[in-house]
Amino acid sequence: MYVELKDVNKKFKGFRALDDVSFSIDKGKLVGLLGPSGSGKTTILRTLAGLVHPDSGDIFIDGKRVNDVPASKRGIGFVFQNYALFRYMTVFDNVAFGLTVEKKDKKFIKQRVNELIGLVGLEGLQDRYPHQLSGGQRQRVAFARALAPNPHLLLLDEPFAAIDAKIRKELRLWLRETINSLGITSIFVTHDQDEAVEVADEIVIVNGGRIEQKGNPADIYKSPATPFAARFIGESLVLDRHETLHGFETYSGYDRAVIRPELIQIAKHGKQPILHASEDGIVEDVFFRGSLIEVHVNVKGMRLIGHRSPEEDPLLPGEKVSVLIYRLYLYNEDKVHLAENVRLKDENTVFI
Repeated sequence: MYVELKDVNKKFKGFRALDDVSFSIDKGKLVGLLGPSGSGKTTILRTLAGLVHPDSGDIFIDGKRVNDVPASKRGIGFVFQNYALFRYMTVFDNVAFGLTVEKKDKKFIKQRVNELIGLVGLEGLQDRYPHQLSGGQRQRVAFARALAPNPHLLLLDEPFAAIDAKIRKELRLWLRETINSLGITSIFVTHDQDEAVEVADEIVIVNGGRIEQKGNPADIYKSPATPFAARFIGESLVLDRHETLHGFETYSGYDRAVIRPELIQIAKHGKQPILHASEDGIVEDVFFRGSLIEVHVNVKGMRLIGHRSPEEDPLLPGEKVSVLIYRLYLYNEDKVHLAENVRLKDENTVFI
């Protein structure tokens, strides 16, 4: 492991920002800290960077305990949400800033900066100032500046938050490809699930200053380990009367259930292939989302959301439909259980 936090705690004026935080990261991994606002993600990042000192616990980077090592000596590059570029410096001088502070040779600085400007795709913009750049270009400058001193660890705090949606999606792919090509261990903070899933090798879910779950995106999505993870990941809806649904009557000991659009199928009434496992529902609303149709349907007083292809027969608000629920994530205060619709077990049916 290259980065490790052991039982790290931090309070701010009585507020517990970090509560026994422990996790490790292997060298070369790109890891996303994912959680809602105020969950402790940025505090973890700033603690790693040396900008916040923990009240207790240990922080190791490359096997060395760094609690008492100044931020400037930790070999870390930091990319801030708001770019933090120097307004009156050119792109070249912004990227060169850290090397200039380290009093590197001018020839080396020129070579290194031009190399990085090429890496981030800003050739020809060396002499421009931040106000002459787009948001995406500014973030690339900030990324190049963080890489200039050749850090061993790269930290990014909501790196795409200030960028519009289309450019943000392009930069996600660019960031992943660039970091993978460099092989630099990197940790980024985000509250955007799509961003975490698309970019990260591993995700660490943070909530209330604690680590809820750590794993690769697919495992976390398919197998949430805690009730919070089940509710937070995916397009999740919480049901409080799941035991009234066909195929889920026998599950006890769980207060509520989480359902996602991919766990249900909505069809014209009577057109479901397994009617005895289906529920009757009433369409409440229909939304066109481009590549899919989002259908809101009421089943036994519970609102469910499902997706249909634009190529299927259209559904209208008020229409009666058949709703097949494949599985649910049941949970109580302590644990999560993936429950299959038991009425499907005797059927030779394949579903996704």
